[in-house]
Amino acid sequence: MDGIVVLDKPKGMTSYGVVSRVKTVLETGRAGHTGTLDPFATGVLPVCIGEATKVIPFLDEDFKEYDALLRLGVTTDTMDATGRVISERKIGGLTKERVREVFSEFRGAIKQVPPMFSALKKNGVRLYKLARLGESVEREPRNVIIKELELIELDLPFVRFFVSCSRGTYIRVLGSDVAEKLGSGGHLVELRRVKSGRFRLEDTISIQHLKKENISLIPMGEAISHIKSLNVGKEAATQIKNGMQVRKSYLDLASVPSFEVGDKLKVCRDSELVCIAEALVSFSDLDKLDDKTAVLRLLRVFN
Repeated sequence: MDGIVVLDKPKGMTSYGVVSRVKTVLETGRAGHTGTLDPFATGVLPVCIGEATKVIPFLDEDFKEYDALLRLGVTTDTMDATGRVISERKIGGLTKERVREVFSEFRGAIKQVPPMFSALKKNGVRLYKLARLGESVEREPRNVIIKELELIELDLPFVRFFVSCSRGTYIRVLGSDVAEKLGSGGHLVELRRVKSGRFRLEDTISIQHLKKENISLIPMGEAISHIKSLNVGKEAATQIKNGMQVRKSYLDLASVPSFEVGDKLKVCRDSELVCIAEALVSFSDLDKLDDKTAVLRLLRVFN
């Protein structure tokens, strides 16, 4: 069983817990998610199964989208509703115009300090473990991109907003930073991921409906449809699966798309994904090479 299932992660369950459930229900020893969701968060969590675990580094998941609910006036140590309250402040008069004005300051490329309650490591120790001991260590700011940040609803003390952001963005931190800028502090009480790369909420199934007999997996090749495709014959596919680099003679030159040195390409035999490889030469130089020349370097081979 190879492919991708997109789960609607329930509140209170860890991403690792979802993967464990998938392994148990689908009776597979190999599965992995493509990006952690906090336990209090819900929504899109793609899980790759079997050979599909090999495509995780090549998925187009640079940007993700979220629906979030921010509670102003109360800050917590985790920046979400699972944490301990550390301060309370009055909110005062706050208008939609002021919220939108503050949102505008956070769009684009910004720096974000990762939270202590996170799975990042410091000297080999998870930050959340240090945080639970009451320790705080210095964290380097990270560059993230906030593509969209829009107000959905203002119903004090709550602010509901939509955000489209780059991989690695902490929405908890974004919410906390926005709340500080508004002068009241705050924490997230709801977070729902509605899109992760090509995977949308409408693609998901619930944990309750996950059953081996009716599972519909997204094929590996479809999941990486953004990568250009090359076709090879049966004999060439066998050679590649045995570890042979992709030679010029393997390719149907009449159907080869244009590519440059360093480009990632997927090699298929009909609808079967054979490998993902990196171009060693450019398309324009193919006619200068002899048939035995290796033109692609294998990155992942699928069996």
